[in-house]
Amino acid sequence: MLLSIYEENMIHYIKLKQVAIGVCFLFNCAKISAQKKETLSIPQNITLNDVLKLAGKNSLDIFKAKRNYGVNYWEFRSYKSSLLPKIDFTTRPFTFNSALIERYDSEQNIDVYRQQQTINSFANLSISQDIRATGTSVFLNSSFNRLENFGDFETKSYNATPVRIGLVQPIMAFNRFKWEQKTAPLEFQKAKQDFLYELQTINLKAVNLFFNWALASKKVAIAEENKTTAKKLFNIGKQRYALIAIERDQLLNLELDVYNANTNLTQNQQALQKATAALKLFLRDKLPTGAMPTLPELISDLSINLNKAIDLAYKNNPDILNLKIKKIEALRNLDQVVKNNRFDLSLTASYGLNQQADTFVDAYGRFLDQQNVSIQFSIPVLDWGERKGKIKTAIMNKEVVDIELQQNEETYKQDITQNVLDFNIQHELVLGALRTNEISKESYHLTEKRFLSGSVDFLNLTSSRKAWQQANENYIQALQSYWALYYKVQQLTLYNFIDNTPLLQDFKTILDN
Repeated sequence: MLLSIYEENMIHYIKLKQVAIGVCFLFNCAKISAQKKETLSIPQNITLNDVLKLAGKNSLDIFKAKRNYGVNYWEFRSYKSSLLPKIDFTTRPFTFNSALIERYDSEQNIDVYRQQQTINSFANLSISQDIRATGTSVFLNSSFNRLENFGDFETKSYNATPVRIGLVQPIMAFNRFKWEQKTAPLEFQKAKQDFLYELQTINLKAVNLFFNWALASKKVAIAEENKTTAKKLFNIGKQRYALIAIERDQLLNLELDVYNANTNLTQNQQALQKATAALKLFLRDKLPTGAMPTLPELISDLSINLNKAIDLAYKNNPDILNLKIKKIEALRNLDQVVKNNRFDLSLTASYGLNQQADTFVDAYGRFLDQQNVSIQFSIPVLDWGERKGKIKTAIMNKEVVDIELQQNEETYKQDITQNVLDFNIQHELVLGALRTNEISKESYHLTEKRFLSGSVDFLNLTSSRKAWQQANENYIQALQSYWALYYKVQQLTLYNFIDNTPLLQDFKTILDN
């Protein structure tokens, strides 16, 4: 009996213990879940520099810029490779031919058709090199040919040219190699500058999207505060109306302000969602959830020297380098048209060893000299002014290009000048917008206290609140213009004026990513 009572008590104890463990487990799970939710709900402050770094790593624009650089990189590699000797191997190991062909019969002095069947094998190994300074092409080759005839007479013959060296030299002709040596390095340098330039374009996009997001966030914060204030003032208004301290129309205005505040909050929340979505799309969803923007500080002592900026622009900017390339290309086109429409004179010369025999061994013995020298010259006798017209057209086109390039240089200089002057002035505008924001905020709070005490009416309160809101927006927009102008000047000069260093990039690692 005592044993059974003991067993029952133990069973109850175990069940109670299991229930307690389960309750503790559920409590701990709920606690951990709450901690996770609390952690996720904590907003993360995101600065402008954070957005710039994310954009420089994740935006589609950066991948596009890397691929564009890759195209120019491999084009330059191809040009460098073209300066080296080329080795080519050509072979036709088996060619069978069976056909009726026309032959001359010397005994009958007539042409006759005879069946011919042949098997031909051919191979050629050649080395060639272009001499850029003179436009000369030098070559060295070795060839072998085996011919076997079937039919009435079955024969085999071998033709071997173990070595043959020669050159082709245009005289007073257009030399494209000379112009490639001038343009190819500049184009590759421009490709590097284009990449740095595109990075600043990405920075400008990031600046605009960040400040649009920051402005939308600020508007939502102000709208929430306005909603809370409107409700508070409406409740106070109802109490004062009950005491016949205000008129009915004033109470209605306070109630209307509550509805307007709700509508304004909803509209600003929608605008914030759009601004956040645009930034996330640009960063490819790398913006942390619940992130909040933190406005950048104003660099108080930064002033850009105009003459230094212009010098840096002419030294670093790809647009300026592109103008130099166009000048060279205009001279090249003129040189090509003049020389191609004057006369043609070229020299071809070669020397080699050659032998033909019925056996392979004899074909490579007792070589005979193989020499060739030819001079080709052609000049128009009468073309009715066609070549002269082409030359005149090329001269006119070069003059047009020179004028356009001069105009582009003047426009570019004006652009960099205007952006530098605007940036230096924008510093003072930001300070003024900041001070206006502080004054309007303090003025609004004082007006609100006076309204609560009955010293001012609702219209004065509303006007003061709108002035404060507008001052907030003006400050953010002024700060946005400040940073947009800075990165625009940095783009035009490819120079970091904050650190006082040129923009640098490890181009060796670009194609690896």
